[in-house]
Amino acid sequence: MIQRLKLIIKEIFRGAFVSLAVVLAVVLSVFAVGLYRIIGGNLEQYIRTRFASSIPPDIIKVSARPPRSLFLFELKEPEKTGIDDAALGKMRRMGGVVEIYPVAALGIPLEAKVTWLGFSYQSDVLAFGVPYDLVSRDIVKDRYRQLWKNPLKETPIPVVVPRNILRSYNDGMAAPNGLPRISEKGAAGLGFSLVLGKSSLKSLRGFTQSDAVIAGFTDQVDSLSLILPLKLVLFYNKKYDRGFRGQYQYVYVRVRDHPSLIRVSSLTRKMGFAVEAGSTVSRQILRLAQTVSLIVKSLEAIITVIAVIAVSFAAAIATFSRIEYYRTLRVIGCSRLFLTGMVFIKYAVLGFAGALVATELLHYAARQFAENFHLTGVILSGSITPEAYRSAVLFGSLIPVLSSLPALLRLYFKDLSRDS
Repeated sequence: MIQRLKLIIKEIFRGAFVSLAVVLAVVLSVFAVGLYRIIGGNLEQYIRTRFASSIPPDIIKVSARPPRSLFLFELKEPEKTGIDDAALGKMRRMGGVVEIYPVAALGIPLEAKVTWLGFSYQSDVLAFGVPYDLVSRDIVKDRYRQLWKNPLKETPIPVVVPRNILRSYNDGMAAPNGLPRISEKGAAGLGFSLVLGKSSLKSLRGFTQSDAVIAGFTDQVDSLSLILPLKLVLFYNKKYDRGFRGQYQYVYVRVRDHPSLIRVSSLTRKMGFAVEAGSTVSRQILRLAQTVSLIVKSLEAIITVIAVIAVSFAAAIATFSRIEYYRTLRVIGCSRLFLTGMVFIKYAVLGFAGALVATELLHYAARQFAENFHLTGVILSGSITPEAYRSAVLFGSLIPVLSSLPALLRLYFKDLSRDS
C-alpha cells in the first residue's frame, strides 16, 4: 500500500512542464470564468436594483371581452361576460400577483345634485365601486377614510372623483359656458346629494337619496364616472337585482415585478379576458437581463472549451510519452486499473491545486477592484461566498479530469506488455 502511494506521489510530480501547463490552464480558466460571473452578477444586480426598480411594473387592467355587436347595438351573450368571484380567486393564486382590486359598475340609475353659493346643478351620472386600498392614498381626511370602510352604516357617502372629470369640466365646460373653474383643494369636502335608483330617464321603486361628500381626487381609475365604496355598490346592485351575483366590469392587478407582469398578462388572456398593460418596458428590461446573462454564459463556455482542449492535448502528450514507464510498472505487477487510477488522481490533484490558486487570485483581484473603482449603482463584491468557492474548486478539479478521459481510456485498453 505504501509503495503504491509513493508511485502516485511520484506520478504527480513527474513531467513538471506538462503538470505546470495543466495547472496554469486550470488557473486561467477558473479565474476567467469567476471574473465573468462577478461582472455578470453585478450587471444583473444593477438591472434589478437600479433599473427595474426605478421603473416599477404597471398595474394590469383586466376586463371582460365586449359582446358581439350588430350595427349600433351589442348582442346579449347567452352567459354573463363579467368577471366573477371564481375568476378573482384564480388571479389571486397566480404567481407574482401582489394584490387585486375589483371594480364593479353601479347597475342602477344615479343622479347627482349640487347646490353651492346659489348655483344649482343636477345631472345623471355613472358610478363604479372600488375597494378602499386602491384609493386610500387619494382620500384627504381620516374621517372620509372611515366612511369609506363603513359606507352602509355611516353617512355621508364618500365619493372620489377621477381627475379626468375635473380636467374635462375645467377645460371643456367651465370656460365655454362662463362657469368658475374648480380646484382640487377647494372641491375636497364639498357636499352634494346622490339619488340612487333614479335618473332623468328611469326611476326605480324605493329609490334612495343620500348626502355625499367629495373625499378626494384620483388617477388610479381612468374613468369619467364617480368612484364609490365597493361595498355600497354591491349592496345596491343586490338590492335592486335579486339574481345579482358578484360581477365586476374590470380588475386592477398589481404584480411584484416585470417578469410577473409578462407572465400574469399571458395567463389572464388565456382565461378569456382582455388585458391592458404597459408591457413594452418590462419586455425590454427582461431582454436586457437575458442578453447580459447570455453574453456571460457564452464567454464562460468559450473559456471552458479552450481550457478543455488545452488540457486534453497536454494529458495525451504526457500520458503517451510515459508509456515505457507504465509498461515497466505493469511488468512488476501493477494492474491496468491501478495505472489508470494513478493518472486519474494526478490530474484531479493538479486541477484541485489550480482551482485553489485561481480562487485566491480571484478573491484578491475582486477585492482590489472593489476598493479602487467606484461606479454609481454598481456594487462589486470583494468576497467569494462559500457556495461559489466550492463551485470554483469543483469546476477546476473537473476540467483536467474530464479532459484526460480520452487518454485514460486509451491507457486502460492499451496492451502494456513488453511484446506490444
